[in-house]
Amino acid sequence: MKLKTLAVITLVVLGYSFASAQATGTYTFWNSAFSLNYCNYLVITYNSGGIVAGYDDLTEPQVGCELIQNSPVVGFVATTGKDGQPAHGKGAVIGDAIYDASADAYTGLQWTLWVSDKPNKLCCGSHYGPYGWMGVAGTYTGFYFGDNYGYLTFGIYPQKGDAAGHGTTAGKLPNKLRK
Repeated sequence: MKLKTLAVITLVVLGYSFASAQATGTYTFWNSAFSLNYCNYLVITYNSGGIVAGYDDLTEPQVGCELIQNSPVVGFVATTGKDGQPAHGKGAVIGDAIYDASADAYTGLQWTLWVSDKPNKLCCGSHYGPYGWMGVAGTYTGFYFGDNYGYLTFGIYPQKGDAAGHGTTAGKLPNKLRK
């Protein structure tokens, strides 16, 4: 009986840890109106022990940003509260070096993302479910200068129109920063 109870507890704990983790793979960022996807893609390559890591894909020609380098992302599994933000819940909070990658230099700017552990589902050219990501921007002096949010889908989806013109989730990139 004790062995059976221990096995059930172990399975419940393991099931919970996998359910609350951000799955490895590629995610597409969509705007809040679901009318366009941004030129950057989130690629999660590591998820273990509550740590999430990967990169923001900015370099591949098919994704549209066509910058010189990708930006590293690292963070942890977390739940954000419903405190007035448009996106919240179980997922991961990650720091993204997208501003430094965009400038190919240290900028002193920080882009931090919350991404849901449950990507939005697509049906009939639309989405359903709550927003799947939110980002906030700030400086090394502590100045908050903006945010963005929208839907998050698993996999890479074709860009509509001029993908590079859509910019990144952190804001439109200047033309001089593209390849």
